[in-house]
Amino acid sequence: SALSDKGLHGSIIFGSPEDYLSAFFPALLKGFGTMYPDVEIKVVSAPTVELRTLLNARQIDLALVSSPNASDAHVRTEALVWVGSKPALDLYDFGDIVPLALSASNAVDHKAACEAMARAGLRYKISYASNSLAGLIAVARSGLAISVMTEDAVPSDLHILGAPFPRLPQLGILVAFADTERSPAVEAFADHIRAVLPSL
Repeated sequence: SALSDKGLHGSIIFGSPEDYLSAFFPALLKGFGTMYPDVEIKVVSAPTVELRTLLNARQIDLALVSSPNASDAHVRTEALVWVGSKPALDLYDFGDIVPLALSASNAVDHKAACEAMARAGLRYKISYASNSLAGLIAVARSGLAISVMTEDAVPSDLHILGAPFPRLPQLGILVAFADTERSPAVEAFADHIRAVLPSL
């Protein structure tokens, strides 16, 4: 049984986009690991669209996933922001077309950025595409392109850019499950995420 004299045990395969892992996972893991030291957590880092595929294939147990529309079902909302090495667009030497560094084209933040630029009538080109947060941060630091990420993932040496960049949507963060019977360890970790994540 999953319950022993020491409490919960077993293993969990947990999926999350990279920016949520860097922003939230250390705090989530610290609290859960203290309460349930015998539960092993394996981590899979992937964009939301890939995590949903893994959940459907039952290759991971649960995941933090992004939704473009914040609602009551979400555990937390995160602001998407434009990020660059300088604090204002007119400090760059981009000309008429803004180069962007975005995650892959099927990612929620990629779609949100392109739609926002089109609505604002700003010309852009996608100069760099990467599902690695570290890769997007490196390009933003170089000053060669503007990137998009969640506000909590922005390093202290980069700037969040305002006008003329359009506002980006709030993302909702959900806990999503594979369509299988959930183990007590999976339920406990999900409960822990719901309890802790809103206040991180």
